[in-house]
Amino acid sequence: MTIELIPVIEIGYNNMGITVPESYPYWHFPEVWDAYHEECYKKAGFTDKLTPYLNGSSFYRPSTITDINLIKITSDHTQELREGKYHRAQACSFFGGYVLKVDNQDKYFPQCCGLLSDIQYWDKLSNGFDAYYEGHPEPVVKFVRGNIIFDFTVKEFDEHFQPTPPNTILTIDMRELKNAVDSVKQELTKFQKRLEEINDTERLNIDNIGELLIWNNKN
Repeated sequence: MTIELIPVIEIGYNNMGITVPESYPYWHFPEVWDAYHEECYKKAGFTDKLTPYLNGSSFYRPSTITDINLIKITSDHTQELREGKYHRAQACSFFGGYVLKVDNQDKYFPQCCGLLSDIQYWDKLSNGFDAYYEGHPEPVVKFVRGNIIFDFTVKEFDEHFQPTPPNTILTIDMRELKNAVDSVKQELTKFQKRLEEINDTERLNIDNIGELLIWNNKN
């Protein structure tokens, strides 16, 4: 079993006055939603093309985001904080989270209100501890003999997972998840260095910007 955690940032900009597609869900109509997102990004002022992790989605792997686009995303995300409209303790990391990939197949995507700082959630699971997930809905998690069992069962009136997980019950090896967490932390550390460079060159003056936008340390 090969397990990967893929970090993704959710890039919105859906308030550009552009008509939202009526074709749902987005993963069944990716061309329609890709065109919509691209139009929104152009109107918002993005200059480089953004390529989603999953066609039709608004999830983007940090390593695929160009520096000029990352400058805009970082500046926009922190603008109200830098203007003093709210305190650092009220701020959050980038929206998004982690795609759980097992044997080269995407099994679970970040859900509504997920954050890049949800690495803490995956870290705790990989060490055998149940943890609170910032997004919703969230799977039921159990630990059995070195395995982690995710239950994505949805009852009649429950909120549905998006996209729909291919397996209702998913069992993964805890040690393999730990390896995936260690690996993605290295990728996040590289991403933090990019944010620190942007913080310097753009004079954003945000203390510990990587801690704030990735790891969720508001100190």
